[in-house]
Amino acid sequence: MTARSRVWTLGASLLLTATLAACGSSSTGSGSTSGGGSGGGAGAYGGGAASGGSSSSAPAAGGSASAAAATVMTASSSLGTILVDGSGRTLYLFTKDSPGTSTCTGGCLAVWPPLLGTPTAGTGVDASMLGTLTRPDGKTQVSYKGMPLYYWAQDSAPGQTSGQGVQGVWWVVSPQGTPITTK
Repeated sequence: MTARSRVWTLGASLLLTATLAACGSSSTGSGSTSGGGSGGGAGAYGGGAASGGSSSSAPAAGGSASAAAATVMTASSSLGTILVDGSGRTLYLFTKDSPGTSTCTGGCLAVWPPLLGTPTAGTGVDASMLGTLTRPDGKTQVSYKGMPLYYWAQDSAPGQTSGQGVQGVWWVVSPQGTPITTK
């Protein structure tokens, strides 16, 4: 590894650590809905550009994807039955959010992109628990039992749950709309 590579790797690691710390710290929005800023580039966080497929999509690096429809369904995982999007990508909730309100803003959005679009209930999901909230940028974020839903940018393939328990505040979601807090 060259000196230049080591410096870049160290810088990227520090940036990731700072952003994750911000995601685990107290909210900056005082109860407002999440902002539209994307913070730092998602490339420093291990990606976030994975496609979510035809029925929904994960955000591209550094931004948010818009989707006409966002399918939410269940899948079996090592953590139990969890919520996933139409392509099988794991969905998470942030325990510092409250029903109808997202507190993940700025750099947090670069590593925890929101599920955007009009929700459609897939297999195993209670359609009456699906909803939306309008973000300040005018985009529609999907919620389940009132809680905003997010992707973890480092989950690059369906079925991955590597965001489980990050900072003790990010959890996969059960079909009942509660966080599954086992690791």
